[in-house]
Amino acid sequence: MDPTGTFPLKGYMLPLSPKGKASVIDAPPWYYGGEILHIIFRADPARVAPFLPPPLEPGPEPGRGVVWFTDWVSVSEATPDLAFVNPERANYRECIVMLACQYRGVPGYFVSGIWVDNDFTLLRGFVQGFPKKLARVYVTRLHELNPRVGGRRPGAKVKGICEAYGQRIVEGSMTFTRSVKPGEVPPVKFYLMRHYPDIEQPDKAVVHEITAGKVADAQIAGAWAGEGEVAFFESPFEELTDLGPIVAEGAFYFSLGFTITGGEVIHRY
Repeated sequence: MDPTGTFPLKGYMLPLSPKGKASVIDAPPWYYGGEILHIIFRADPARVAPFLPPPLEPGPEPGRGVVWFTDWVSVSEATPDLAFVNPERANYRECIVMLACQYRGVPGYFVSGIWVDNDFTLLRGFVQGFPKKLARVYVTRLHELNPRVGGRRPGAKVKGICEAYGQRIVEGSMTFTRSVKPGEVPPVKFYLMRHYPDIEQPDKAVVHEITAGKVADAQIAGAWAGEGEVAFFESPFEELTDLGPIVAEGAFYFSLGFTITGGEVIHRY
């Protein structure tokens, strides 16, 4: 953005335009609410390590990973009524694969893969450092009034599927066993990478940095724990199976709301 206000085209993100309406995304803050299927898995730490960019390093639980299947509604400060005016621009699903790590002793998760089904969240992810790709993401929708599906209860089952261009990439599921308090849901701190190559020198980057989001007002409700299953599938365009055999170690399902007020650069290469 032009701090002087003299540049003729406006907008937070491409495409810029005379009035700024064409921008794919608005400036933060961004508001989120959604349903989260959170599956914990374990992989060989030696196979996980190559996925972690320095100065990130294996954390207190090396080899630990998490898969999220999410169903979001998200709006911005500039367009708070977007979910009503254009729900197709506010609702989306995604699949996130994250690997446990730490930065200067602070544990978190590096997002090594993420797939989404909407262009605005794709571009918003690039701004933050999420390595988003387009895909189709499907998640079981529980409903209290459906006589055969039902709501959150012992024995309820949910499944998430991520497929891109006809190839299944990730699949995960959970069988509910017990309700839990919000504090029992494992916290997730994202470590991200922003990387934009130089158009004149492709082997160099004009932006190359590790970032972390600034999150406020996080709330969890309706949380359940259960048994989880997760699998990664071979693809010539992905490297998830390089993590080797993975073993699910439990799962959670919960409603989540929060605000992203921006981000911070914690390391520049």
